[in-house]
Amino acid sequence: MARNRGQGGPIETRLISLFASLFFSIPTAVFVWLWVNLELAVYWDGFLSSRYLISCIVVFAVLALLLPKLFPSILGAVWRGIAKVWHWWGW
Repeated sequence: MARNRGQGGPIETRLISLFASLFFSIPTAVFVWLWVNLELAVYWDGFLSSRYLISCIVVFAVLALLLPKLFPSILGAVWRGIAKVWHWWGW
């Protein structure tokens, strides 16, 4: 019989995957935050505080910890969305 494995695993494995995911999620969060702030500054004369950046990093970390196998797909979807918006704007 096949074993039904979920998202579980030892805590060491989850922590290692969390630290590995931070290597990709922190630059993604910084890029998205800078991009949104650039758009806000140019078009609406406003900006987001660094609390939004920290909260975005924390959300990515929690997702990576809770869903270690799904997190790369989530991060890939974020980057695909960024690429679609860039293509839509003609960059």
